[in-house]
Amino acid sequence: MTIEQALRDARLGSLSLSDPACVPRGTSLAITLGVMRENGVGCVLVCDGERVVGIFTERDVLNKLIGSGISESEPVDRFMTSNPASLRRTDCLGDAVRMMTERGYRHIPLLDERGRRAGMIAARDIVNYVAEHFPAEVVNLPPRLDQVFQTPEGG
Repeated sequence: MTIEQALRDARLGSLSLSDPACVPRGTSLAITLGVMRENGVGCVLVCDGERVVGIFTERDVLNKLIGSGISESEPVDRFMTSNPASLRRTDCLGDAVRMMTERGYRHIPLLDERGRRAGMIAARDIVNYVAEHFPAEVVNLPPRLDQVFQTPEGG
């Protein structure tokens, strides 16, 4: 199988994904940041029960909080991205790559057929999948993505 075939055929639900860190709607920034720190993650889903209502990421921290003097007692709801774009576990790996590339996302919530929280796909998960399933292709990548060798190297 080629990388192109894997992007078309591999379903997100078949990847080994960890459960996303979640906080309920109305959680303070202090608690939300603590959850991110404790879990060693770059984002949390903000949920109303099993329904994803938002996502709060490291970029939100950098762009909305740092240097703003905002109290950590404020609810995360004020700073999250509401109704984030999502995918389903049945979508293919290529759908996640396309969404991340076109929209600049690093994390995409996954929903089940009833629209409930079902996981999270991160750019790191995609890199790990490609490195695990296509090690020769990864090892043979040029140092720069725009670099193309005219002749094979070696003796």
